[in-house]
Amino acid sequence: MISSRSFLKHAAVYGLAGLLVQAGGFVLLPLYTRYLTPADYGVLEVLSRLAETVGTCLMFGGLRQALMTFYQQSPDEAGRRQVAATMFSLLGITVFLGGGLMLLLANPLSRLLNQFLHAGDEPIRAGLLRLALLAVLLEPFIQAPLTLLQARVESVRFVSINVSQFLLRIALCVLFVKYLHGGVAGALASSAVIGVLFGLALSLRELIRSPGRPDFHKLCGLLRFALPLVPGGLCFFLLHHGDRFFLLRCCDMQEVGTYALGYKLAQAAGMFSLSPLYMVWSSQMYKAAQGDDAPAVFGTAITRILAAYLLTALPLALFQDEVIRLLGSAAYARASTVIAPVLLACFFQSAATLMDAGLYVRHRMGLKLGITLATTVVMLLLYALLIPPYGSMGAALATLIGFAFLAVCTWAVSQQVFPIHYEWPRLAALLALAIGLWLVSRGLPAAWWVWPVKAGLWLLAPVLIWYTGLMSPREKEQVRALIKAIKQMGSFPNSPRQSAVPVRVVPLLALRADRETASHRR
Repeated sequence: MISSRSFLKHAAVYGLAGLLVQAGGFVLLPLYTRYLTPADYGVLEVLSRLAETVGTCLMFGGLRQALMTFYQQSPDEAGRRQVAATMFSLLGITVFLGGGLMLLLANPLSRLLNQFLHAGDEPIRAGLLRLALLAVLLEPFIQAPLTLLQARVESVRFVSINVSQFLLRIALCVLFVKYLHGGVAGALASSAVIGVLFGLALSLRELIRSPGRPDFHKLCGLLRFALPLVPGGLCFFLLHHGDRFFLLRCCDMQEVGTYALGYKLAQAAGMFSLSPLYMVWSSQMYKAAQGDDAPAVFGTAITRILAAYLLTALPLALFQDEVIRLLGSAAYARASTVIAPVLLACFFQSAATLMDAGLYVRHRMGLKLGITLATTVVMLLLYALLIPPYGSMGAALATLIGFAFLAVCTWAVSQQVFPIHYEWPRLAALLALAIGLWLVSRGLPAAWWVWPVKAGLWLLAPVLIWYTGLMSPREKEQVRALIKAIKQMGSFPNSPRQSAVPVRVVPLLALRADRETASHRR
């Protein structure tokens, strides 16, 4: 067993690695918007999403979770080696048969897509589709070794590999897209090269390090674990990316490109707020669920995490036009119009993610799949109703309404399984505050001298939260303690006691603080 401090350290390291993987797509946005037209960026988006769908159908995500579960549950080293060898054999068979078939069918599939999408210039070319598929087919040979490193808690090596991938991917994209003028093909080729280099090296290292013989019974067990996750993965794809295909059917590739850029930027708010905080909370929520005051503790934690999301999303909404102008040319200007509704949609999706904690605690994942299926049906109907007349704005509104439906359904179902005392007045006030400040910014003229005013609106949010009673006295004490600890660390960088301060103070999600706050409110 590792200590709680060591656990948090490793969790932070893995969180950093995850952020680097996600950040790669955002770091490359200025490159894409300068050297790819909106139509080219739309082609890249469609091809990437198609390839991801193939990966979902081939169970890559489910097999990764199965590897982690079976590896950790193996009683000895011989059993763990056997699990790893079986997984690599299964991946090889899956990629060779399923992936090979898709590569062979690239020509007819690309023709079918171009006919379905009414793309007269045939932007979905077979060669580009093969490149996108190759990148996705090689990805599990990187993810499987990384999963084994994570299971063995080799966090330093785990992050080193992710950092290397991150830097090499950026370098290859700059080389292929900017200097070699490779366009969409260059962007896809960089991912394929990463897959070849890292997939081959990491997989060979694992097979040499831990030789073992595949086991048929374990292979069947891995398949039984991964297969039920495929429907949920396909629903996830439709919820997050199905609108691109409706747009392409009803509009054109340029509309897809501008919408995809706005959508990706909106997702950045969750990457820098929800993801790291949820990692900390998910490590504590099972212990918190055992307490008598668990309903109040969960409600307080959900409020705090969603408040952090709103404070992170607000500056992006306030500067939505400026961010698009900074990233790309005037051709991408329409991307700014979808940022605010997609940010609000991500708020509801984040709420649903936090609300379904009770389903995990009670092991009722079948209910989660039912909610996801129902939301997928509603979302598809909204796509069909709103995208044809309103284009990209219709897609954004469909996403907003669909994720609001997901949040309501998750709340209604999870309350029956694991009741939570939600802080609805605080949540409503925080959301109203963020929307109100955004509406004020919409009335300002588009000029450089307005930037300080918008920055002031952003800084006004925490001030209003502090002085209007939206923060409890206990929470204010925690903030003061955190500021004091940071100052002490800066003043005494070599003090041996300073390393322990952030672990005690940083989480505004700390269980003791949650319970005291909850008791105070009751």
